[in-house]
Amino acid sequence: MKQITGCWLATLCPMIQGVTHAAVYTVGKETTPALSASWPEQSSPPQEFIPIVKAALAKRQCVLLQQKSKNKETGEPHDIVARPLLRDKQIYGVVVLQISGRTGSGQQAALQLIETAALWFSCLVNQYASTGKKRLATIIELVAVCFEQDRFADAACEVATELAAGLSCDRVSIGFLGGHRVKVAAVSNNAGFNQKTALISDIGEAMFEAMEQDCSIVHPQTEESVLLSYHHGVLADEHGSGSILTIPFGVQGRMMGAVLFERPLDRSFNRETQEYFARIVSIIGPVLDVRRRDEQLLPMRLYLSGKQALGRILGRGHMALKLSLLAAVLCVLLPALISGEYRVTGDARLEAMIQRVVISPRDGYIAKVNVRPGDLIKHGDVLGDLDDRDLQLEKRKWSSRRQQLQSEYRDALAGHDRSKLGILKAKIMQAEAQLNLVREQLARSTLLAPFDGLVVSGDLSQSLGSPVERGQVLFTVAPLESYRIILHVDERDINKIKKKQRGRLVLSGMAGQPLAITINKITPVSEIVDGHNVFQVEAQLEKRSHKQSDLLRPGMEGIAKINIDQRKLLWIWTHGLVDWLRLKLWAWNPIQ
Repeated sequence: MKQITGCWLATLCPMIQGVTHAAVYTVGKETTPALSASWPEQSSPPQEFIPIVKAALAKRQCVLLQQKSKNKETGEPHDIVARPLLRDKQIYGVVVLQISGRTGSGQQAALQLIETAALWFSCLVNQYASTGKKRLATIIELVAVCFEQDRFADAACEVATELAAGLSCDRVSIGFLGGHRVKVAAVSNNAGFNQKTALISDIGEAMFEAMEQDCSIVHPQTEESVLLSYHHGVLADEHGSGSILTIPFGVQGRMMGAVLFERPLDRSFNRETQEYFARIVSIIGPVLDVRRRDEQLLPMRLYLSGKQALGRILGRGHMALKLSLLAAVLCVLLPALISGEYRVTGDARLEAMIQRVVISPRDGYIAKVNVRPGDLIKHGDVLGDLDDRDLQLEKRKWSSRRQQLQSEYRDALAGHDRSKLGILKAKIMQAEAQLNLVREQLARSTLLAPFDGLVVSGDLSQSLGSPVERGQVLFTVAPLESYRIILHVDERDINKIKKKQRGRLVLSGMAGQPLAITINKITPVSEIVDGHNVFQVEAQLEKRSHKQSDLLRPGMEGIAKINIDQRKLLWIWTHGLVDWLRLKLWAWNPIQ
């Protein structure tokens, strides 16, 4: 539009005598009108044009300022005329002219001429917009033709025919690059041409010539052109082609094909026509290439995709792709060459090697509790007491009974009653036995710690006064000197575990302090844990520091890793998936 506006202004100004400066301002989203063209060319319009442009836009009609100021060159007063320009009945812009002062009749004639030129400008702009819409509609119709046909060959032939008819060409040919030659895919108005004819061969050579130079070629060429056009000349001389235009097209910077247009010599391709044809080809060419690839067989698609990828890798550029591929190769190659320690991982739980329970020695009631689970205890500490009031009564009863029998025994001894002495002596021994029994029960009513350790279970602090039965477990006590580790090893890895293997244990409560362990027992019985079939493996702790020993507690959980042997890193990372695939393939294979 700027080119059309500039040509129109350059034509108008010489037609009006006395014009010293002129400009066209367009109206857009900006608040300030934008300069679109000026006359004389490459000159800056006066600053006083802006206010009159705004006035013309506000009034939406022609504005005349008479003798606004004196001309700097002639010293004569001048007029400034501003006329809105319309496009589709909407204001497109404003033309402003600075004219030397003149008589009323001359001024009226100049205004009339400006009015006529404004109408001429509106027709010119509307015609340009209409031409652009028609060209856009042509491109859209050609794209629709590409998808209307079921087969690529029919679509290409139909597009070539539509191009020849719509662009006033004698013949239009479409070709695609295949290896080191161009194969002609379609010729206008010719659905069944022979690829081996001299005409088709020369058309392909002319297309390849343009694609090699990655530039459109026109034949006959102008004197300033430096492009090679030997095969175009052969096509014109051998087959009577007049004017030839070959436009190559590509996808993502890679040449894919070309379109060759032929016209009589008296209707050559000017620069505007070449630009229009190039826009059509840049859109239609890639669309046809997509249709052509869709009909290729799968092996050919894989071959072309691999060839394209290989070209990117080995060719120039695509540095990001090359670096990514190099990193991928290193990620696969290095693990296949480097060895590492293969370890079997399993959930682990810390347990005390020995646990002793403190049970109720008799039926009774809980009177006092001194410890709770997690408390550290020493040998002989009182854990709790049972209610002994009944035993105290029983003790007093048998004490009194014994004293009574002893008194009777002394009386019988004084009376020399031998038979009675024997009976009383037996009863006294019976009373003493009962008394000793009660004393023993009273001593057992106080629950003592069997050794130094940790109370593992037995929270009776909320059960004071509740009844207990003889033999009921009240407390569980474990020593802190010796532990064992119970590992849950997945059934897929149990065949790799052997006795005396070493590893490391990391407990949740001691994440930064790994513990050395040694396998000492493998239990040949499986169990289900969290939906997985696992085997229990028993291990023992190796030498540990005093600080670590103070932090260990029975019941702590963590993760254990058992060292197996040296394996390749690639095998370590992928053997689980490979074993799973082998099992699934064996299960699906009906032959094996």
